Amino acid sequence: MPAQSGVRALLRNVLGSMLVFVLFLGVLELGLRLVDVAKGRGFNWDERNLLLHQRPLVPFRTFGFDPYAETDAGRVISSRWQEHYPLEKPPGTFRIVAFGGSTTENRVEEMHYPLRLQQMLRERLGRDDIEVINVGNQAYATPHALILLLHHVVHWDPDLVILSQNINDLTAAYFPGFRPDYSNQFANEFFLPDHENRYTAPNVLFQNSQLYWFVVGRLANFETRMRPNKPYLRQSYGMEPPEEARAVFEHNVRSFVRYAQSHGIPVVIGSQPFTPGLPFFDIHWGFKPDSYKAAVRFPEHEELVAHHAAYNGSLERLADELDAVFIDNDAALGGREEYFTDSVHYTRAGIERLAENYADALLAAGILPRR
Repeated sequence: MPAQSGVRALLRNVLGSMLVFVLFLGVLELGLRLVDVAKGRGFNWDERNLLLHQRPLVPFRTFGFDPYAETDAGRVISSRWQEHYPLEKPPGTFRIVAFGGSTTENRVEEMHYPLRLQQMLRERLGRDDIEVINVGNQAYATPHALILLLHHVVHWDPDLVILSQNINDLTAAYFPGFRPDYSNQFANEFFLPDHENRYTAPNVLFQNSQLYWFVVGRLANFETRMRPNKPYLRQSYGMEPPEEARAVFEHNVRSFVRYAQSHGIPVVIGSQPFTPGLPFFDIHWGFKPDSYKAAVRFPEHEELVAHHAAYNGSLERLADELDAVFIDNDAALGGREEYFTDSVHYTRAGIERLAENYADALLAAGILPRR
Protein backbone atom coordinates (compact mmCIF):
# COMPACT_ATOMS: atom_id res chain seq x y z
CA MET A 1 0.00 0.00 0.00
CA PRO A 2 2.71 2.55 0.80
CA ALA A 3 4.37 1.66 -2.52
CA GLN A 4 1.15 2.38 -4.43
CA SER A 5 0.76 5.70 -2.61
CA GLY A 6 4.32 6.60 -3.59
CA VAL A 7 3.61 5.84 -7.23
CA ARG A 8 0.45 7.96 -7.16
CA ALA A 9 2.35 10.82 -5.56
CA LEU A 10 5.05 10.57 -8.19
CA LEU A 11 2.47 10.58 -10.97
CA ARG A 12 0.75 13.60 -9.44
CA ASN A 13 4.06 15.43 -9.24
CA VAL A 14 4.93 14.57 -12.85
CA LEU A 15 1.50 15.56 -14.14
CA GLY A 16 1.54 18.72 -12.04
CA SER A 17 4.96 19.65 -13.38
CA MET A 18 3.81 19.00 -16.93
CA LEU A 19 0.72 21.14 -16.37
CA VAL A 20 2.80 23.97 -14.95
CA PHE A 21 5.19 23.72 -17.91
CA VAL A 22 2.31 23.78 -20.41
CA LEU A 23 0.78 26.79 -18.63
CA PHE A 24 4.19 28.49 -18.69
CA LEU A 25 4.46 27.93 -22.45
CA GLY A 26 0.91 29.22 -22.85
CA VAL A 27 1.78 32.41 -20.98
CA LEU A 28 4.86 32.89 -23.19
CA GLU A 29 2.76 32.28 -26.31
CA LEU A 30 0.16 34.80 -25.19
CA GLY A 31 2.84 37.31 -24.18
CA LEU A 32 4.57 37.08 -27.57
CA ARG A 33 1.30 37.61 -29.39
CA LEU A 34 0.47 40.62 -27.20
CA VAL A 35 3.87 42.10 -28.01
CA ASP A 36 3.02 41.66 -31.70
CA VAL A 37 -0.29 43.45 -31.13
CA ALA A 38 1.51 46.30 -29.35
CA LYS A 39 3.86 46.63 -32.34
CA GLY A 40 0.94 46.81 -34.73
CA ARG A 41 1.50 43.36 -36.23
CA GLY A 42 -1.74 41.80 -35.05
CA PHE A 43 -2.50 38.85 -32.78
CA ASN A 44 -1.96 36.26 -35.50
CA TRP A 45 1.09 37.79 -37.21
CA ASP A 46 2.43 35.08 -39.48
CA GLU A 47 5.77 36.44 -40.73
CA ARG A 48 7.71 33.98 -38.53
CA ASN A 49 6.02 30.94 -40.03
CA LEU A 50 8.45 29.39 -42.50
CA LEU A 51 5.77 27.16 -43.98
CA LEU A 52 3.68 30.15 -45.02
CA HIS A 53 6.67 31.92 -46.54
CA GLN A 54 8.33 29.05 -48.32
CA ARG A 55 9.64 30.18 -51.69
CA PRO A 56 7.16 28.86 -54.28
CA LEU A 57 7.91 27.73 -57.79
CA VAL A 58 6.68 30.45 -60.15
CA PRO A 59 5.98 29.42 -63.78
CA PHE A 60 8.62 30.77 -66.18
CA ARG A 61 10.39 32.77 -63.44
CA THR A 62 11.36 29.95 -61.01
CA PHE A 63 10.73 32.19 -57.99
CA GLY A 64 9.43 35.62 -57.13
CA PHE A 65 6.30 37.50 -56.11
CA ASP A 66 2.73 37.58 -57.39
CA PRO A 67 2.22 40.77 -59.44
CA TYR A 68 -1.53 40.66 -58.84
CA ALA A 69 -3.87 40.77 -55.86
CA GLU A 70 -7.56 40.14 -55.44
CA THR A 71 -9.39 42.94 -53.63
CA ASP A 72 -13.02 43.88 -53.00
CA ALA A 73 -12.77 46.00 -56.14
CA GLY A 74 -11.44 43.07 -58.16
CA ARG A 75 -8.00 42.16 -59.44
CA VAL A 76 -5.30 44.83 -59.18
CA ILE A 77 -1.59 45.11 -59.95
CA SER A 78 0.46 44.40 -56.83
CA SER A 79 4.02 45.71 -56.71
CA ARG A 80 6.87 43.82 -55.08
CA TRP A 81 5.89 45.43 -51.76
CA GLN A 82 2.13 45.09 -52.29
CA GLU A 83 1.36 48.66 -53.28
CA HIS A 84 -1.79 48.30 -55.37
CA TYR A 85 -2.51 49.91 -58.74
CA PRO A 86 -5.57 49.56 -61.01
CA LEU A 87 -5.18 46.85 -63.62
CA GLU A 88 -6.74 49.20 -66.17
CA LYS A 89 -4.74 52.42 -66.16
CA PRO A 90 -6.96 55.41 -65.25
CA PRO A 91 -7.26 58.15 -67.89
CA GLY A 92 -4.52 60.76 -67.58
CA THR A 93 -2.28 58.56 -65.43
CA PHE A 94 1.41 58.35 -66.29
CA ARG A 95 2.52 54.83 -65.41
CA ILE A 96 6.19 53.88 -64.90
CA VAL A 97 7.35 50.32 -64.17
CA ALA A 98 10.78 49.76 -62.58
CA PHE A 99 12.57 46.48 -63.37
CA GLY A 100 15.60 45.08 -61.57
CA GLY A 101 16.91 42.69 -58.96
CA SER A 102 17.31 43.20 -55.24
CA THR A 103 18.70 46.71 -55.72
CA THR A 104 15.30 47.71 -57.14
CA GLU A 105 13.48 45.60 -54.57
CA ASN A 106 15.71 47.10 -51.80
CA ARG A 107 13.46 48.47 -49.04
CA VAL A 108 14.62 50.25 -45.88
CA GLU A 109 12.26 51.71 -43.26
CA GLU A 110 9.26 50.90 -45.50
CA MET A 111 10.79 52.85 -48.39
CA HIS A 112 12.17 51.68 -51.74
CA TYR A 113 13.41 53.81 -54.62
CA PRO A 114 10.40 53.37 -56.97
CA LEU A 115 8.02 54.45 -54.20
CA ARG A 116 10.24 57.42 -53.30
CA LEU A 117 10.54 58.31 -57.00
CA GLN A 118 6.77 58.24 -57.27
CA GLN A 119 6.51 60.64 -54.33
CA MET A 120 9.15 62.98 -55.74
CA LEU A 121 7.61 63.14 -59.20
CA ARG A 122 4.17 63.81 -57.79
CA GLU A 123 5.55 66.59 -55.60
CA ARG A 124 7.62 68.23 -58.34
CA LEU A 125 4.97 67.97 -61.04
CA GLY A 126 2.10 68.87 -58.74
CA ARG A 127 0.00 65.90 -59.74
CA ASP A 128 -1.10 62.72 -57.98
CA ASP A 129 -1.54 60.50 -61.04
CA ILE A 130 2.10 59.48 -61.45
CA GLU A 131 2.66 55.78 -60.74
CA VAL A 132 6.00 54.02 -60.29
CA ILE A 133 5.44 50.27 -59.91
CA ASN A 134 8.26 48.20 -58.42
CA VAL A 135 8.68 44.78 -60.07
CA GLY A 136 12.23 44.21 -58.83
CA ASN A 137 12.96 41.00 -56.98
CA GLN A 138 15.93 39.48 -55.20
CA ALA A 139 18.25 37.66 -57.65
CA TYR A 140 16.24 38.64 -60.73
CA ALA A 141 18.36 39.14 -63.84
CA THR A 142 17.59 40.14 -67.44
CA PRO A 143 15.80 36.82 -68.26
CA HIS A 144 13.30 37.54 -65.48
CA ALA A 145 12.84 41.12 -66.70
CA LEU A 146 12.11 39.86 -70.21
CA ILE A 147 9.51 37.42 -68.94
CA LEU A 148 7.82 40.01 -66.73
CA LEU A 149 7.71 42.51 -69.59
CA LEU A 150 6.39 39.99 -72.10
CA HIS A 151 3.77 38.26 -69.96
CA HIS A 152 2.67 40.99 -67.58
CA VAL A 153 3.91 44.56 -67.78
CA VAL A 154 3.17 45.15 -71.45
CA HIS A 155 -0.50 44.47 -70.64
CA TRP A 156 -0.50 47.19 -67.96
CA ASP A 157 -0.17 49.94 -70.58
CA PRO A 158 2.96 51.56 -69.10
CA ASP A 159 4.10 54.95 -70.38
CA LEU A 160 7.73 54.29 -69.44
CA VAL A 161 9.82 51.39 -68.14
CA ILE A 162 13.09 51.57 -66.22
CA LEU A 163 15.62 48.75 -66.48
CA SER A 164 18.58 48.49 -64.12
CA GLN A 165 20.42 45.16 -64.14
CA ASN A 166 24.03 44.21 -63.65
CA ILE A 167 25.30 42.14 -60.72
CA ASN A 168 22.85 39.24 -61.03
CA ASP A 169 23.67 38.81 -64.71
CA LEU A 170 27.36 39.18 -63.98
CA THR A 171 27.26 36.54 -61.22
CA ALA A 172 25.85 34.02 -63.71
CA ALA A 173 29.20 34.26 -65.51
CA TYR A 174 30.96 32.90 -62.41
CA PHE A 175 28.89 29.72 -62.03
CA PRO A 176 30.43 26.79 -63.92
CA GLY A 177 29.05 25.65 -67.28
CA PHE A 178 27.65 29.04 -68.34
CA ARG A 179 24.38 28.83 -70.26
CA PRO A 180 22.51 31.63 -72.01
CA ASP A 181 19.39 31.08 -69.88
CA TYR A 182 21.51 31.26 -66.67
CA SER A 183 20.35 27.81 -65.64
CA ASN A 184 23.93 27.14 -64.55
CA GLN A 185 23.25 29.64 -61.76
CA PHE A 186 19.55 29.38 -61.01
CA ALA A 187 19.54 25.59 -60.78
CA ASN A 188 21.64 25.93 -57.63
CA GLU A 189 19.65 24.84 -54.57
CA PHE A 190 20.00 28.34 -53.08
CA PHE A 191 17.42 29.58 -55.61
CA LEU A 192 15.00 26.66 -55.30
CA PRO A 193 12.31 25.85 -52.72
CA ASP A 194 13.72 23.97 -49.72
CA HIS A 195 10.73 21.72 -49.01
CA GLU A 196 12.82 19.01 -47.35
CA ASN A 197 14.08 21.24 -44.56
CA ARG A 198 10.85 23.23 -44.23
CA TYR A 199 8.20 20.53 -43.91
CA THR A 200 9.68 18.69 -40.96
CA ALA A 201 7.42 16.99 -38.41
CA PRO A 202 7.96 19.67 -35.68
CA ASN A 203 7.39 22.52 -38.16
CA VAL A 204 4.11 21.01 -39.31
CA LEU A 205 2.98 20.00 -35.80
CA PHE A 206 3.68 23.40 -34.20
CA GLN A 207 3.08 25.60 -37.22
CA ASN A 208 0.40 27.66 -35.46
CA SER A 209 2.57 28.51 -32.47
CA GLN A 210 4.23 31.92 -32.53
CA LEU A 211 6.48 30.84 -29.67
CA TYR A 212 7.74 27.86 -31.65
CA TRP A 213 8.69 29.98 -34.65
CA PHE A 214 10.27 32.59 -32.40
CA VAL A 215 12.55 29.95 -30.88
CA VAL A 216 13.29 28.41 -34.31
CA GLY A 217 14.27 31.82 -35.62
CA ARG A 218 16.56 32.57 -32.69
CA LEU A 219 18.25 29.18 -32.97
CA ALA A 220 18.76 29.67 -36.71
CA ASN A 221 20.34 33.09 -36.12
CA PHE A 222 22.61 31.64 -33.46
CA GLU A 223 23.64 28.78 -35.75
CA THR A 224 24.41 31.25 -38.53
CA ARG A 225 26.59 33.37 -36.25
CA MET A 226 28.47 30.37 -34.90
CA ARG A 227 28.99 28.65 -38.24
CA PRO A 228 32.46 29.20 -39.69
CA ASN A 229 32.34 31.56 -42.64
CA LYS A 230 33.40 29.38 -45.54
CA PRO A 231 35.59 31.38 -47.93
CA TYR A 232 34.73 31.78 -51.58
CA LEU A 233 36.76 29.94 -54.16
CA ARG A 234 38.33 32.37 -56.60
CA GLN A 235 39.94 32.21 -59.98
CA SER A 236 41.30 34.83 -62.34
CA TYR A 237 39.18 35.82 -65.34
CA GLY A 238 41.24 38.82 -66.37
CA MET A 239 40.11 42.42 -66.20
CA GLU A 240 37.43 41.94 -68.86
CA PRO A 241 34.28 39.93 -68.02
CA PRO A 242 33.80 36.55 -69.73
CA GLU A 243 33.00 37.29 -73.36
CA GLU A 244 30.06 34.91 -73.82
CA ALA A 245 28.33 36.05 -70.64
CA ARG A 246 28.69 39.71 -71.57
CA ALA A 247 27.32 39.02 -75.06
CA VAL A 248 24.26 37.29 -73.58
CA PHE A 249 23.71 40.18 -71.16
CA GLU A 250 23.83 42.68 -74.00
CA HIS A 251 21.52 40.53 -76.13
CA ASN A 252 18.97 40.39 -73.30
CA VAL A 253 19.07 44.13 -72.70
CA ARG A 254 18.76 44.77 -76.43
CA SER A 255 15.78 42.39 -76.63
CA PHE A 256 14.10 44.06 -73.66
CA VAL A 257 14.44 47.54 -75.12
CA ARG A 258 13.35 46.57 -78.63
CA TYR A 259 10.32 44.66 -77.40
CA ALA A 260 9.21 47.57 -75.21
CA GLN A 261 9.76 50.04 -78.04
CA SER A 262 7.81 47.83 -80.44
CA HIS A 263 4.83 48.45 -78.16
CA GLY A 264 5.44 52.18 -78.06
CA ILE A 265 6.95 52.12 -74.56
CA PRO A 266 10.01 54.35 -74.01
CA VAL A 267 12.85 52.80 -72.01
CA VAL A 268 15.17 54.27 -69.41
CA ILE A 269 18.33 52.29 -68.66
CA GLY A 270 19.99 52.97 -65.33
CA SER A 271 23.51 51.92 -64.41
CA GLN A 272 23.90 50.04 -61.13
CA PRO A 273 25.90 51.79 -58.40
CA PHE A 274 28.70 49.82 -56.77
CA THR A 275 30.93 50.37 -53.77
CA PRO A 276 34.25 48.60 -54.30
CA GLY A 277 35.47 47.98 -50.75
CA LEU A 278 36.28 44.33 -50.03
CA PRO A 279 34.48 44.44 -46.63
CA PHE A 280 31.29 45.37 -48.49
CA PHE A 281 31.73 42.31 -50.71
CA ASP A 282 32.07 40.12 -47.62
CA ILE A 283 28.85 41.56 -46.20
CA HIS A 284 27.00 41.08 -49.47
CA TRP A 285 27.90 37.45 -50.14
CA GLY A 286 28.98 36.28 -46.71
CA PHE A 287 25.56 34.96 -45.67
CA LYS A 288 25.18 32.66 -48.68
CA PRO A 289 25.02 28.93 -47.80
CA ASP A 290 27.85 26.50 -48.42
CA SER A 291 26.12 25.02 -51.49
CA TYR A 292 26.27 28.43 -53.16
CA LYS A 293 29.87 29.06 -52.17
CA ALA A 294 30.95 25.62 -53.33
CA ALA A 295 29.55 26.24 -56.82
CA VAL A 296 30.45 29.82 -57.67
CA ARG A 297 33.96 30.89 -58.64
CA PHE A 298 34.34 34.61 -58.07
CA PRO A 299 37.19 36.48 -59.74
CA GLU A 300 39.83 38.37 -57.84
CA HIS A 301 38.22 41.39 -56.25
CA GLU A 302 39.80 44.00 -58.51
CA GLU A 303 38.58 41.95 -61.49
CA LEU A 304 35.03 41.89 -60.09
CA VAL A 305 35.06 45.67 -59.73
CA ALA A 306 36.28 46.00 -63.34
CA HIS A 307 33.68 43.53 -64.63
CA HIS A 308 30.86 45.39 -62.91
CA ALA A 309 32.06 48.65 -64.45
CA ALA A 310 32.22 46.94 -67.86
CA TYR A 311 28.60 45.81 -67.59
CA ASN A 312 27.60 49.38 -66.71
CA GLY A 313 29.54 50.44 -69.79
CA SER A 314 27.51 48.00 -71.87
CA LEU A 315 24.31 49.57 -70.55
CA GLU A 316 25.44 53.07 -71.52
CA ARG A 317 26.51 51.97 -75.00
CA LEU A 318 23.27 50.05 -75.58
CA ALA A 319 21.17 53.02 -74.49
CA ASP A 320 22.91 55.13 -77.12
CA GLU A 321 22.56 52.43 -79.77
CA LEU A 322 18.85 51.84 -79.08
CA ASP A 323 17.75 55.44 -78.55
CA ALA A 324 16.95 54.82 -74.88
CA VAL A 325 17.60 57.28 -72.07
CA PHE A 326 20.66 56.42 -69.99
CA ILE A 327 20.86 57.50 -66.34
CA ASP A 328 24.24 57.10 -64.68
CA ASN A 329 23.38 56.09 -61.14
CA ASP A 330 26.89 54.82 -60.52
CA ALA A 331 28.30 58.30 -61.09
CA ALA A 332 25.89 59.67 -58.49
CA LEU A 333 26.27 56.98 -55.79
CA GLY A 334 29.15 54.66 -56.64
CA GLY A 335 31.91 54.47 -54.07
CA ARG A 336 30.01 56.61 -51.53
CA GLU A 337 29.96 54.22 -48.59
CA GLU A 338 27.25 56.12 -46.71
CA TYR A 339 24.83 55.05 -49.44
CA PHE A 340 25.51 51.32 -49.15
CA THR A 341 24.96 48.45 -46.75
CA ASP A 342 27.08 46.13 -48.92
CA SER A 343 28.48 46.13 -52.47
CA VAL A 344 25.24 47.13 -54.20
CA HIS A 345 22.37 47.48 -51.68
CA TYR A 346 21.36 50.82 -50.27
CA THR A 347 20.95 52.51 -46.95
CA ARG A 348 17.93 54.76 -46.49
CA ALA A 349 20.10 57.67 -47.62
CA GLY A 350 21.10 55.67 -50.69
CA ILE A 351 17.47 55.04 -51.62
CA GLU A 352 16.78 58.75 -51.29
CA ARG A 353 19.75 59.69 -53.46
CA LEU A 354 18.93 57.08 -56.11
CA ALA A 355 15.32 58.25 -56.40
CA GLU A 356 16.51 61.84 -56.59
CA ASN A 357 18.93 60.97 -59.39
CA TYR A 358 16.17 59.32 -61.40
CA ALA A 359 13.77 62.20 -60.75
CA ASP A 360 16.30 64.86 -61.80
CA ALA A 361 17.23 62.99 -64.97
CA LEU A 362 13.66 62.17 -65.99
CA LEU A 363 12.52 65.75 -65.55
CA ALA A 364 15.58 67.10 -67.34
CA ALA A 365 14.94 64.73 -70.26
CA GLY A 366 11.40 66.04 -70.60
CA ILE A 367 9.91 62.53 -70.62
CA LEU A 368 7.12 63.22 -68.16
CA PRO A 369 4.21 65.48 -69.18
CA ARG A 370 3.71 68.62 -67.16
CA ARG A 371 0.45 70.33 -66.43
